[in-house]
Amino acid sequence: MTDYSLGDYQKTEIEEKIQEVEKSIKNDEFFNPVSLEELMKKEFPKIYWVVEQLIPVESVVAISGVPSAYKTWVILDIALKVSQGGILFDKFTTDKTGVLIVDEETGERWVQQRIVKLQSTFSLPLYLLSKRGFKLTEETVNLLITFSKDHKIGLIIFDSFLRIHTASNENDAVEMAKVFSLFQKLTKAGITVIFTHHNRKPGILRSTNLSQDMRGSSDILAAVDCHLAIERKEDSIVISQTKLRQGEEVKPFKLNIIQEEHALRFEFSGEIDEEQTKKTDFQEAIKDLLTQENKFMYKKELFDTLKKIGVEGGYSTFKSAVAQMAEKGELFERQGEKNKVFCSLVPFDQEQITVLSSG
Repeated sequence: MTDYSLGDYQKTEIEEKIQEVEKSIKNDEFFNPVSLEELMKKEFPKIYWVVEQLIPVESVVAISGVPSAYKTWVILDIALKVSQGGILFDKFTTDKTGVLIVDEETGERWVQQRIVKLQSTFSLPLYLLSKRGFKLTEETVNLLITFSKDHKIGLIIFDSFLRIHTASNENDAVEMAKVFSLFQKLTKAGITVIFTHHNRKPGILRSTNLSQDMRGSSDILAAVDCHLAIERKEDSIVISQTKLRQGEEVKPFKLNIIQEEHALRFEFSGEIDEEQTKKTDFQEAIKDLLTQENKFMYKKELFDTLKKIGVEGGYSTFKSAVAQMAEKGELFERQGEKNKVFCSLVPFDQEQITVLSSG
């Protein structure tokens, strides 16, 4: 028997492992780069949708918003329309399939009350697992796959992400990767996954970057195939598709909330004017910032600060937003030394004018 030192043994073991890897690379199809010419000759299947343009088949979709943004109402409407192959929001066609809702937020009583307002027909392939302490694990994913195969379920909706994952820290990318590997097991079984998620609590300065407002690690947004952000606007909501891996995102659109005595429905009200939306975002952020600072600010400094906190839009949009506010009497401008323009939420007094003029 050869007498190896520990160092010689480790060296030999490493060399053997390298040889095994090299052999597997040569023999295994997983390492088989294709040329550009070969790639361009390939034909890929068309994209199929659970909800046309909004929710691709076999994808993982996040629907996020602040509390009371109608997230649960929206997912129930999606579930009802998909389970009967109806038209969602009187705008988007659906591909009929069975639906399972895993509800750890609302409870059977309140789900029933909301469905009664949304729908008058209840003989649908729609199932509810409510308030059972469900957690997403290898075991429960296998149960979901088995149930889905037996009941022809093509869509599973989780309400909410916070309640069903077992990660101890949503901000930990490694833990989030484990959670999404379980979602991917469902999609590989032919099931589309939707989950609701909460946005971070807004500070005094509100971000306008909807894709970054979701709680937890940025890897959550990176892992999903599609993200729909919901914003409540009095008697309407705005839905923005901030990410769609399978294609170009649809433009943000508005839904009117039509409430009657015993019914509620969402009415498509058209696409949002994105330029005006950016102006409005600037205007709201300007009010927030000047209120927080409790002083007038140099116009360029105001713009630079807003950009740093994530307000989207260029300087021309910002200037237009300021001009609209000034015209309405919501903002006051005053020129100082070296032609610097300052902004305030209240009229400038004589002492301030003197300071600005003297520099």
